Amino acid sequence: MAYVGQTGVVIPVPEAQPLLAAVTERFPEAVRSGVPAHLSLLYPFVQADSLDDHVITELTSIFAEQAPLPVKFAACHRRGAFVALRPEPSDGVEALASAVQRRWPDVVPYEGRYDADPHLTVAMHTTEERAAIIERELVPEWVPLSAELREAWLVEFDGQWHLRHRLTLGSS
Repeated sequence: MAYVGQTGVVIPVPEAQPLLAAVTERFPEAVRSGVPAHLSLLYPFVQADSLDDHVITELTSIFAEQAPLPVKFAACHRRGAFVALRPEPSDGVEALASAVQRRWPDVVPYEGRYDADPHLTVAMHTTEERAAIIERELVPEWVPLSAELREAWLVEFDGQWHLRHRLTLGSS
């Protein structure tokens, strides 16, 4: 559960938004409201009160060095009540996640509770039965899907998630 002052570095994937909308329509508890489809690179990130121009400059530099990434989401991955899609190829996204994590080594992805592989969450905090329905009935309507990842977002939680800063891929 997010708390006020928490931040994250994510890559929005608007092409997956129709899938999340379909899941929300049938199982509203399974999708976090107010959070668009995205790949998490580092969550949680540094506390909001520690964000300064130096942090933004460092992040901007990391993302400027990576050209936009064409990816495909071809398969659903389900573990219990958690449903996700992983980007293929994943090497560019993993390289960005690694670069951010190397720069802030004291920040542990998901506070060490979950797998840190980049993924797009389709459903969570639901029942295993509903997750199986999502995997079997909803995901195949939308997957495979292709996307071009062009930017990352630094997001902040202040009661709800909002965009704090856009970071353009390949802007150098």
